[in-house]
Amino acid sequence: MGDGVMTSLSVIGCGLGFFLNRTYANKYGEAAIQWKPFILQLICIAGALSQLPGDELSFRFIFWIVASVVSYALGLWVCRQHAKKQNAEPGDTVCAMAAQAVLPFGAALLAIMLVGMAVFGFIWAH
Repeated sequence: MGDGVMTSLSVIGCGLGFFLNRTYANKYGEAAIQWKPFILQLICIAGALSQLPGDELSFRFIFWIVASVVSYALGLWVCRQHAKKQNAEPGDTVCAMAAQAVLPFGAALLAIMLVGMAVFGFIWAH
């Protein structure tokens, strides 16, 4: 994935996720993002991004993809339950779930880029 594409996806994912989360929080008084599943989603997506396949699929990449699907299912379910508990309108529930879906992806891309810059910048500087 090119640098421009990763940067754009990261900015869009983080910006949209924070915007949707803030909109929900302003209306219902609590964040839409469920932070424990968010951390799990972030780790799984970052793991999958770190194992992107070259010529063939590796077991580690498949593991991280399956873990990502499971963490997203858990995160979206927990987010939906939280919105139902707050008696959120259906449209607001969808926005909350969208925030729960896009923010971890954008944050994982950002984390991968920052780690890459720190590691490779340090290696190239020395």
